[in-house]
Amino acid sequence: MSVIIRKEVKFGEKVSEVKFYQPHGVISKEEREKADSLDEFLSKRVPQIAMEVANEIPNKKDTVKKWHLFGVKLHEIVDNREIVMEADIENMRIWEAIWYFLPKTLKTQRTNFDKYYSEKQHKRQDHLSLCYELGQFSWEEVNWLKRWGDWHEITARRAIVLDKRILVALGAAISSLEQYPTKNRND
Repeated sequence: MSVIIRKEVKFGEKVSEVKFYQPHGVISKEEREKADSLDEFLSKRVPQIAMEVANEIPNKKDTVKKWHLFGVKLHEIVDNREIVMEADIENMRIWEAIWYFLPKTLKTQRTNFDKYYSEKQHKRQDHLSLCYELGQFSWEEVNWLKRWGDWHEITARRAIVLDKRILVALGAAISSLEQYPTKNRND
């Protein structure tokens, strides 16, 4: 129920990295040790995942496929209850812990590096949790998606993600169209 979060803090003219345990407050020795272990694991595994995704999906145009594969890889970490507690998923702290170790190749193009990741975690804007949710489906169930923004919009309607039948039916309906729906409503 604890993770390590890092932030860069400016002290006068010097910028230093500060590492602290979340949640704030009293944390038992056992929780600190688990957080340390998770942090060490993430520091090694997250960069490996970035290389695996880049090697498997080298084409920058395969955005949905890239984020799907990344989501599948996130499940390997986040679903492991020996290292990640359910509470850290629910309160979204795990995403901030993972974000720190992500190389820029696995951060979205529009990432504002002047903001802490925790400031981006609102209104279903959390990129890592969106990838994680996409990764719960097989590629065959979601390969009809052509734009990342479409997944973003679909996840805003929780019932579609929570009931797999709805997503599968939506995919079948869109796949049966002559052309994928455009962003322009007049088409």
